[in-house]
Amino acid sequence: MTKLIKPLLVAGLLLAGSASAYADDAPAAAPQHKGWHMDPAKREEMRAKHLQMLHDKLKIQPQQEAAWQTFTASMKPQKMAKPPMNENETAPEKMERMMQRHQDAMQKHLDALKTFYAQLTPEQQKTMDHLHRPHGKPHGKSEMPAPANG
Repeated sequence: MTKLIKPLLVAGLLLAGSASAYADDAPAAAPQHKGWHMDPAKREEMRAKHLQMLHDKLKIQPQQEAAWQTFTASMKPQKMAKPPMNENETAPEKMERMMQRHQDAMQKHLDALKTFYAQLTPEQQKTMDHLHRPHGKPHGKSEMPAPANG
């Protein structure tokens, strides 16, 4: 048994080495989803389509339009101004400052959402709640069935 382990280990290492060498020669595959690295015009087009879909599904009434405009403006990506560099700041202090800036931006989004949400009818609120459930949750039932033991 121990006589087989060494040849199998060597064969496995050789196979892994040749596979990685082959992979280096292969052309890199194009990324399937570029996320925030996509063309800004394309990203803005997708954002506009999403907001139009949301507007249509919520059936925004004319008296709700001002709150809708404020809400969508708060969702528009803003380029954060780079704070002045402080050479004496430690890494944790820099991260804490960055986190605070992000938290401030999120608070503005939350405030706009709360104001907008308060303008919605109960039916619209239900639609909004349904559209903004956590990703990965199954549609329909709120719980996954327990796996069968067998």
